[in-house]
Amino acid sequence: MNIPLTKLQKEIMSEFYNNFPIKVIFDKKERNKLWKKAASKQLCDLKSIEVKCPALAHQIIKSIELNRNIQSAVFSECVYAQSLATLFGLHIFVNCIGNTEFIPSEIRKLLKSYNLIPRYVYSNENKDRMLIQAGGCNGIDSALITVIDLNIYTIEFKEPSAKTSEPDLPKYGEDGKLILTEEFILRYPQFKDMLKEHCGLCFFDTMGKNIHDFSPESINVAVSNNYVKKYADVICTEDINGYLVMIPANQISIWADLQGEIRPAGRNHYKVWTPKALRQFLIDLGVTFNGNYVEINTQKLSVRKERGGNGKISGYKINNLFFVYRKHCQLVGEKLLFNIMDVQQLNPTVAGKMFFKNLRYEDVKNFYL
Repeated sequence: MNIPLTKLQKEIMSEFYNNFPIKVIFDKKERNKLWKKAASKQLCDLKSIEVKCPALAHQIIKSIELNRNIQSAVFSECVYAQSLATLFGLHIFVNCIGNTEFIPSEIRKLLKSYNLIPRYVYSNENKDRMLIQAGGCNGIDSALITVIDLNIYTIEFKEPSAKTSEPDLPKYGEDGKLILTEEFILRYPQFKDMLKEHCGLCFFDTMGKNIHDFSPESINVAVSNNYVKKYADVICTEDINGYLVMIPANQISIWADLQGEIRPAGRNHYKVWTPKALRQFLIDLGVTFNGNYVEINTQKLSVRKERGGNGKISGYKINNLFFVYRKHCQLVGEKLLFNIMDVQQLNPTVAGKMFFKNLRYEDVKNFYL
């Protein structure tokens, strides 16, 4: 079933496809090369990047100054925003981080109502039209605003293979079984159907493999409703030839292969909340306990490596759910010593995923125009 387009969707889609198509400034292959350099703290040609995409150059500088890894998705967001701004003839760039005065107060209030924090602005010379690249955990990526009448088109930028969102699931108990709380469902209602299909799931039994078996209906709800909640009118991505493409947020299923995923071990980790289970896993590995201190042969553990491809060991895995940082360990020959209180536990997550495998600009344009 094709969901009808709103007036705003029709307007921005019409304008987008009545312009000449534009290729993204750096394609996926180029972005991957730049990201690997930035993630491994190698020098990039920042001057040439700044000429083409000043927001991206600033994000790289910021990651270096703060000594933080930069996410590859940030590269795509900056590149897509710059490409879209060029297509709409918005050639003035303003960095709003620490300086939002360029944006009129009425628009700042409007952005706040959408949970958007302005980062970069692309504007025409008259300042009567702006593309505002923004962020916030509860907001979408960008907003194209006609300043005169405060008309706002909300835009989400997504790579050809992307997740809609990936929240932490509620922490399970000592039995390792999936827990669904009212608070979680109220906050993330789009995942209710997916999770109900896996009642009784035990993360201790499934660790080491992600769960992907969901009904098409539940996945479609998870992906489509994600953007209703985040107020996105359209999604911008790139096609197989590197052209920027715009798709209505409520018709993603027409153009993308949608998938669902539960990860027993997500990206976020916390102090251990199932200490009994951890102790049993350590006993099964044959460790020696001395109070809270653990001694184990390193051959029984696998290693964690830093992100960014530099190959440095950052920690040791007890299993796929528990690990300890290397800085909290003492290596004596082949023995590893650490305090059990320093162990970290990875939190499970749920996500909807989209894959624009064979997307072509002309196909989408012809479909809507």
